[in-house]
Amino acid sequence: MTAPQPSRVPVFRRRRVVATPKVPRVFAAIIAICCLVEALILLGTLLLTPDFRELVFIFGAFWVQDLRSGGIFPGQAVLMFVTYGFLHGGLIHLAMNMISLAAITREMTRLMSVRNMLAIYAVSQIAGAGLFALMAPDEIAPMVGASGAIFGVAAGLVGAAFVQRSRLRQPQGPLIRAVGLIIGLNLALTVLMPTIAWQAHLGGALAGLAMGPLLLRRG
Repeated sequence: MTAPQPSRVPVFRRRRVVATPKVPRVFAAIIAICCLVEALILLGTLLLTPDFRELVFIFGAFWVQDLRSGGIFPGQAVLMFVTYGFLHGGLIHLAMNMISLAAITREMTRLMSVRNMLAIYAVSQIAGAGLFALMAPDEIAPMVGASGAIFGVAAGLVGAAFVQRSRLRQPQGPLIRAVGLIIGLNLALTVLMPTIAWQAHLGGALAGLAMGPLLLRRG
């Protein structure tokens, strides 16, 4: 006579659930401001004058010649380093930049603090405009958009991720492929859309790439 076998009770192990990072509030606010500015420009175009966007660009866009003349109002030559990043050439331009900014900053929260991310964003925006002015000194068209700052944050993410993967001795192949894709898309956009200020992209990317590894969260 054999003793009855104890019934096996399945053991359920608790899985560690990793929460999906959210867009930091300060960058959500930047996205909201950019969208609000575009909405006001569209409203002004419909209700006031079809040239309302051009009027806004006169006061808020980045003009290379205003660096020499000082601008049409006191402080414009300095203020435009900030204001140009909140203006865009239309809904498609705005959508591309804001979607990119949300995706990049959400991932970057894994590697560094929001304060450091914001520092990279601000410095990259200034560096993008500065390099644009140096490389296109005779440019008479205005420059607008957050692309330079976004490229800076993206490059900062790449630099920080490279250092982090090196610390963990992880292969760099996926990161290299991602960088190649970003560079390829930027080159393609530059060829297809000559009006894109690639100099600002380059300036922002160089600033972000230099700052990313330095501001990487320790541990």
